[in-house]
Amino acid sequence: MKTRNILTANEMIKRGIDPQISINVPKGVETNELEFVIIRLLYFMTSNYAEVNKISFEEALEQYGKAIITQIGVMRDVSKG
Repeated sequence: MKTRNILTANEMIKRGIDPQISINVPKGVETNELEFVIIRLLYFMTSNYAEVNKISFEEALEQYGKAIITQIGVMRDVSKG
């Protein structure tokens, strides 16, 4: 069995500065591999959110979807300055 990294992330924490996270995608990773990892992560996060908050997966998915849309919009606005 061959194992390789599709996605890695590092967090840099310095006193007085907001944590900075860098996400690294190695060369050679195909788009469908990266999509699978991201969607799988979102699935686990949504499942965990539903379990912790004692709500259905469908309700958690709806809430998570709205939160993700909002956060992506904020990131876009910040990157445009």
